[in-house]
Amino acid sequence: MPGSSPLRHALLLCLVLLTQALPAGQRLGTPLRLHEDGRVIERHMGIRLLGALVLSGRPELAELSDLAWDQDEQLLYAVSDRGLLLHLEPVFENQRLVDAVLHHVYPLRDGRGKSLSGSSADAEGLALENGDNGIRGDSRLNVSFERKHRIARYTTDGKLIGKLRLPADLRDPDFYRGHNKGLEALVLQPVFGFLSAPEKPREGYTIPIYSISRGERWHYTPAVSYGALVAMENYRNDSLLVLERAYESMLDPLVITLSLLPISATNRESTPRPLRIASFDSTRGWLTQNFEGLARHQGDRYFMVSDDNGEPFLQTQLLYFEVAPE
Repeated sequence: MPGSSPLRHALLLCLVLLTQALPAGQRLGTPLRLHEDGRVIERHMGIRLLGALVLSGRPELAELSDLAWDQDEQLLYAVSDRGLLLHLEPVFENQRLVDAVLHHVYPLRDGRGKSLSGSSADAEGLALENGDNGIRGDSRLNVSFERKHRIARYTTDGKLIGKLRLPADLRDPDFYRGHNKGLEALVLQPVFGFLSAPEKPREGYTIPIYSISRGERWHYTPAVSYGALVAMENYRNDSLLVLERAYESMLDPLVITLSLLPISATNRESTPRPLRIASFDSTRGWLTQNFEGLARHQGDRYFMVSDDNGEPFLQTQLLYFEVAPE
């Protein structure tokens, strides 16, 4: 999504540098009403809803774009369009999400140790390495960017380690529909390694998903004609959980769709048929907003976060749910 003004971005970075560590943590969450009729919804289509929050109280919560869960550290990482890395701790009661605590905020840095800014800071996808190996302190974050399209590896306090070499297509600026339609989604898949996808294809309808290291490719068919692929996570077996956002203008509905997409060596270079498991349509009373990020928590449970575009009339929403196809 479009970034903030340079002045606004600079002021935010100054604030971050002054408040990187929040020793006592800060609670951020208030309950989110998901539907305009106010009813409590426990199940919707193929998911069980296990908590919904609005995150507020800190300027760094603006424009969150993706999430990653660190089982070893018990932390939920978030990156933003402003080039920030947040350490969040989800709070549960009876296996339901009831709050979130912010512990640290770090700027993502370049190779000289300088905070990313401007078009270099637009972090979109996030994938974790070494987050569930029983060893604390060795986690690494991989971040995909749009506008200056790349995937970079970071420490958990935002220091640059290096960059991944992209396939030829993804290195070509002409491959993308626009500078702000870049590498929106990123996941580390057990068999195929890092998978990444642009938000929308340069031409046509289906969206290509690339294996960064192995070269395989699959195509995702959006549920809505103007839908964009904004996040991916692993599901059981050889499937991906895909998050799609469909929004064109104030005249069109906002539709958020979750789908399961089977991928394997036998269906590469194809367009696998997705299984639609949930849809949130603003014309049907849903108050869900611009969801862009996913993180697998434990088993079939996931976090999902929205990007408020830095606008005061939008929210940073955090949803916790379980995939349970009917």
